[in-house]
Amino acid sequence: MKRITDTGVLVPSLAPTGRAACGRPVPPPGCSTADPPAIVLPWSPPLRTMRRMASCEVCGNDYDLAFSVETQDGSRHVFDSFTCAIHKMAPVCEHCQVKIIGQGVEADGHWYCGAHCARSEGKVGIVDHV
Repeated sequence: MKRITDTGVLVPSLAPTGRAACGRPVPPPGCSTADPPAIVLPWSPPLRTMRRMASCEVCGNDYDLAFSVETQDGSRHVFDSFTCAIHKMAPVCEHCQVKIIGQGVEADGHWYCGAHCARSEGKVGIVDHV
């Protein structure tokens, strides 16, 4: 609601709540409308939280969905993809030098991608489990 003063100027009328007709708070006497008093709310609106981005130890990529792998000895490694994790952690076949991603075969402390490579290196009695 607005009212007209004696000079003919429209001014907001005060509601009983101390608010102007538009609903905005009316500043206390002595304060200008350009510098309204600070309003302290008893609650704060939820803030968007940002995840801390981890850096892949193989490629150095900063990625918010990176994951860590803990080994049996307790060391932790951070990767941004399975490709980087395989590159860093997968054992290598001692015969053909391929990364062992599946089961592989261990014979006398040596790793092989399969029984064929183990037999090629002179290991006996090694068979693939299918």
